[in-house]
Amino acid sequence: MPRQTDPKNLERLLEAAADLFLVEGYDGASMQQLADSVGLHKSSLYHYVSGKEDLLGKLTSEAQNDAEINMAKAEAKDNKREAMIDALTFAIDQTLNDLGKVSLVLRQKPDSVTGEQITERRREHDRRLSAIIESAQTSGDVRDDIHPVLLSRLLFGMIAWLVEWYDPERTRFDKDEIRNAILSVVLNGTINEKD
Repeated sequence: MPRQTDPKNLERLLEAAADLFLVEGYDGASMQQLADSVGLHKSSLYHYVSGKEDLLGKLTSEAQNDAEINMAKAEAKDNKREAMIDALTFAIDQTLNDLGKVSLVLRQKPDSVTGEQITERRREHDRRLSAIIESAQTSGDVRDDIHPVLLSRLLFGMIAWLVEWYDPERTRFDKDEIRNAILSVVLNGTINEKD
């Protein structure tokens, strides 16, 4: 069990790990690279975490906890159309504001205990959005010609793709513009109806 020391150093370590994993990939990153990026000896890292999988678990757990809290807020809404919009807005904002951690959640495969836990929590999140969509379809607020599970995956897929192209230092679109564009596509579609 790692010895816990300064929480500020742990947070700095987690932020650096999220950035490193985003650039190098989880499998491509090493503990030595992480130690170099935060100016610590590699052995010092083990005062905070037991290894790379422990880092992965801490980073993804934090992101998934935030996503679950936000999903619960959306689920509490009586108006299911608003609930769906809120759930998507929360997902967009979390992706844009916490790219490294969200990327780790989205890219994990169930090939380890931690990977299986991450994947199952991600599946449950998808099921929860599907249930919101189904309720909105039942109330007539959302079109019902697309199965709610498929619609949930399509919508989350559009948001998940942000981790592949969004870079706040290089992207010409700001966060508000991206969020508004995604929600506009969801609410209004892309094709102008001609008379």
